[in-house]
Amino acid sequence: MAHPYIRFRIRLTRHALAQLLARLRGSGEILLLALGPAILGLLACAALPPMFFSSYPAPQALALVALHAVAMSLPVVLLRPRILPAAVLAWLHPLPVPPRLLLQASVLVSGLLVAPLALAYASSLAIWLLQHGRPDWLQPLRAGAATLLSLLLSWACACWLLYRGARLPAPLPMRAAAAGAAAPGAVYAARPRQGWRFLWHHLFWLPLWRQSSLVGLRQAALLAGMLLAFALWMAGPAALPRPLAAVLASVLLVLMVHEADDALRTQLARLRVAAAGLPLAPGTLGWRARATLLACLALPLLALTGAGLAAQAWERTAGRVWLALAWAVAPLLVCTPPFTPRGRMALVALSILVLCATGSRVWD
Repeated sequence: MAHPYIRFRIRLTRHALAQLLARLRGSGEILLLALGPAILGLLACAALPPMFFSSYPAPQALALVALHAVAMSLPVVLLRPRILPAAVLAWLHPLPVPPRLLLQASVLVSGLLVAPLALAYASSLAIWLLQHGRPDWLQPLRAGAATLLSLLLSWACACWLLYRGARLPAPLPMRAAAAGAAAPGAVYAARPRQGWRFLWHHLFWLPLWRQSSLVGLRQAALLAGMLLAFALWMAGPAALPRPLAAVLASVLLVLMVHEADDALRTQLARLRVAAAGLPLAPGTLGWRARATLLACLALPLLALTGAGLAAQAWERTAGRVWLALAWAVAPLLVCTPPFTPRGRMALVALSILVLCATGSRVWD
């Protein structure tokens, strides 16, 4: 019979994962609809890094496999605020939970998080090792051992992150700390009106990062991934074909715009009731928020345009068409009505398909 603390941590993790899967259901359906066959190819490449690293000499292979394992455990850093919310930590910290019990719970919870990675590694190993024309560098025993070692190290890193997070006390809210530090006889002084930038910062920007929200981190990850994929597309390294880099850049670009627009619509729906008692016009607030979002999305598009000009990617017709479509994605998704969830998914999937088809022909 498991300890009640362990059962509580497992139920808390399942609840957090269920919420996350429900939140990402729309993006998952978009990817399945637009990139169904390509997802099978990505699944086959899941265990490719440790398998390829196993062909190096032993010291170098161990270092590369360990580095890969640490990189694969980094998503736990993003999931930890959901798995261990600040309110739960504040409630659990005074309880007399021994370190041994904390470690057992962290091992089981991290096992739940690493289980999908283990399935992906097993599928990838089966695809590579059971095919007839295997590459010359692929050694089955060393590849399987390197993949298993990478998985175990990722599990250990995830366990350490969760164990460390469970032992740390929850930070005091900034507002409460500031109130405690304030003088007893302090008099409230109203701030002067700051304008739209002040409203955007407090109503739309800060909610992306507060209350254990992963929206801001997800947006930052999509932006970084899109810029990296675009840089690889323009550079054209031998290890990554340019059509594949074009597909990655196109998919990440559309998903970044879709996630930003979805976060904006969600926040506007939350503010619709809260702003009813404030001197704010909901219609004006909505269109100004959308205009600001389009201005923010224009910054990475300007960077893409400049990088493409430097790489001479827009000289041909396919390049100019891709660039025009990339600039049209943000107004199309941000300014159109939401329709229905299925209609929205179809619009995003169509944008991904058109961009991928055009981007793969830029360098032909």
